[in-house]
Amino acid sequence: MSSATSGPTQPFITKLREVVEAEQAKRVRADSAVAEAERILHEALQAQRVATERHTAAVSTAEAAEAYAAGFAPTAAQATSKDDAQPDSPAAPADPPRAQERSLLQLIADVMNVGEVIPFKVIYERVRQLRPETGEGSTRGSLTNLHKRGTVERVGKGLYRLQDIPADYRRHA
Repeated sequence: MSSATSGPTQPFITKLREVVEAEQAKRVRADSAVAEAERILHEALQAQRVATERHTAAVSTAEAAEAYAAGFAPTAAQATSKDDAQPDSPAAPADPPRAQERSLLQLIADVMNVGEVIPFKVIYERVRQLRPETGEGSTRGSLTNLHKRGTVERVGKGLYRLQDIPADYRRHA
């Protein structure tokens, strides 16, 4: 009596076993290649996340520095008025400051009403009406600065509320 693994089918089954082993080896190599590709992808995604976080931090730092510098830099009009002032002449009455003479922090306080919730885009557009050359990044940085000081509250994504107008920010009437 002969079995299914003996006789004329034996070479055929042996050949099929060789094909199975060869395909298994190919599968192991493919699985290994996929695992390596996934590792590389994971490392690339991690590098991308780190780069994004660093970029965001750099942008925030630059915007905050711009806002800080804008709050303390004298304008040309202020520098000229100091040079032209006569030491013996009486002080002239204070005129209301123009938008160019006010810091960006002060302008933001000027365009907001205490307690009013305003989207960033509206604040930015109002500031641009007063000072057209003002950039969006500078405005964002100044809002961040005001938020850190407790002057402006961030009530939602892109939504701000003026808590109080500091005395040195108030408009001269």
